[in-house]
Amino acid sequence: MRAVVFERHGDPAHTVFLTELPLPDTPPGTVRVRLLSRPINPSDVMFVEGEYGREAQFVPVEGRRPVSPAGFEGAGRVDRVGPGVSLEPGSLVAVAVTGTWQEYVTAPLDAVVPLPHDLPLDTACQFTVNPFTAHLLLADLRLEAGDALLLTAGTSTVGRMLMCLARRRGVRCICLARDSGQEARLKDLGVELTVSAEDHAAVEKVRDLAGAPGVAAALDAVGGQQGALALTCVRDGGRHVVYGSLSGRPLPVPPALPLFHGISVEGFWLPRHLEKLDAPALRELTSTIARQLADHTLAAPVEAHYDLADVHRALAHHARPGRSGKIVLTG
Repeated sequence: MRAVVFERHGDPAHTVFLTELPLPDTPPGTVRVRLLSRPINPSDVMFVEGEYGREAQFVPVEGRRPVSPAGFEGAGRVDRVGPGVSLEPGSLVAVAVTGTWQEYVTAPLDAVVPLPHDLPLDTACQFTVNPFTAHLLLADLRLEAGDALLLTAGTSTVGRMLMCLARRRGVRCICLARDSGQEARLKDLGVELTVSAEDHAAVEKVRDLAGAPGVAAALDAVGGQQGALALTCVRDGGRHVVYGSLSGRPLPVPPALPLFHGISVEGFWLPRHLEKLDAPALRELTSTIARQLADHTLAAPVEAHYDLADVHRALAHHARPGRSGKIVLTG
């Protein structure tokens, strides 16, 4: 089978490559899936770079150096099941395992989500990361109707999902845009206020809308100076939650903010929060997400598709600013 792998950490543009690997087996309790669609997420890139919270496992391959597979989520059809599994071959499923940038993957049953057969592949392949991130981030904040929430990376898929879910709860959404160009795109999404990080009066404008004390919380996927600006907009006793590092730069935190103003700066990593859910809560959330994706309450837009063989073109497209949706690997 074809697989996108890497032999060492580094820039994916120079480290990942397409190769042939043997078909995986199906031990008891596992499912082999013929993958058809996989999004490129920031976590996938960080994993290849060696900057993610999960270590790569480099596996020996006959005739070459050990390699690690890439990709954390995807969707396809059940190809084969191991002993003790009752899923029907041909069923549409989403998977959340390491190594989805290949044609087949074997996953434990608890990493496989059966989906309605008519759910579009572009939506199905984005099932396991962004919708769960958006729901759990908001649930953890426990904001009330009328509270103001500030977001960076508002044009990202998870940013759009966050705004949709927050508005349904009566939470007022404010976006801190990277620049004036992104500010214009965000206004089209119906955000209550969008402010460019280049605007010298950004903090004042945010506080004018949120109220003089500032926003109740900030959800930051960027870090660096844009994240620092978002942090200064948080009111005393508020929360700044970092769930990404798109800038690749540290988040500077003035000691006075947590020390004298009681502002907490926290991290959010989806795998850790999923582990906190018991089985009934996880089933309920999965059902809610399936319904919201099917009825388009949550949008999972795709900008372009590339075959696995064109992974480098796909990665270059993923890195472009101003995308309107995910870049998806097919084949």
